[in-house]
Amino acid sequence: MVSYLKDRPDIAGDMTLLIRQLAPGPHGLPLEIYVFSADTRWPQYEALQADILDHLLAMLPGFGLRAFQNPSGTDFRSLIA
Repeated sequence: MVSYLKDRPDIAGDMTLLIRQLAPGPHGLPLEIYVFSADTRWPQYEALQADILDHLLAMLPGFGLRAFQNPSGTDFRSLIA
């Protein structure tokens, strides 16, 4: 993840770049991604966040990992039908 972020031209290379694992909980291992955008315009910042998250989610299976999300009532209803 660090290499991926350092290679992105839209990440401010002269500012803090930090990726760390937070304390594991009952739902998995949370990650903190702390970087600065090279572009201060809000739409570009939002797009950058989305790109980073999309990349991270796409790479999870390559490391034998998967994302976790608590099921909702809709999820349980679909199991019954």
